[in-house]
Amino acid sequence: MELKSGNIRRCESLGMTIEEVRQLSQLTVDDLHYLMQSSVSVLNLSINHDNFWIIVQQSRTEQKRMQRIDRALALGGSIELMQTYFGLSAAEVSARRRLKGIDTARGRTQAPDEEADAGIWTQWDASGLNSPDSHDALDVMMLAAELHNVSLTAVWTRVTTWCRERERKGNKREAV
Repeated sequence: MELKSGNIRRCESLGMTIEEVRQLSQLTVDDLHYLMQSSVSVLNLSINHDNFWIIVQQSRTEQKRMQRIDRALALGGSIELMQTYFGLSAAEVSARRRLKGIDTARGRTQAPDEEADAGIWTQWDASGLNSPDSHDALDVMMLAAELHNVSLTAVWTRVTTWCRERERKGNKREAV
């Protein structure tokens, strides 16, 4: 298949000579069938176990990242939020929303009502986190958005405000 795509370098990286590549490209279907049925080994395949496990782990990490992205978008994550946590551009966020069939409201995000705001604060405070700048914090905020039926962007805005206020109060105490 690599050869049919014109990727001779891939064939060479497998250890084939140019003459073998030429011959391989001229084989008939019957020739290929005979080669495949032969009990004589013409190709040895080996696995790099370390690389295999690294790639498997990277794949799982990327799957979790994509699930987190999809969840954040479904919960109303803004372009700014998606850029902050995932480094996605506005075009990438828009494309992902279109692919997932997620419609977004125009204009400012609606702030949570008092009851939801109090619930979000209680949940955030119970998490013990001091900053909204980690993926753990994002997970807490996504759960709060789900539990209180408000957009993730609204939760993020409130948490960011609370953390800034807490930081300012801490700085004032140090100055005194």
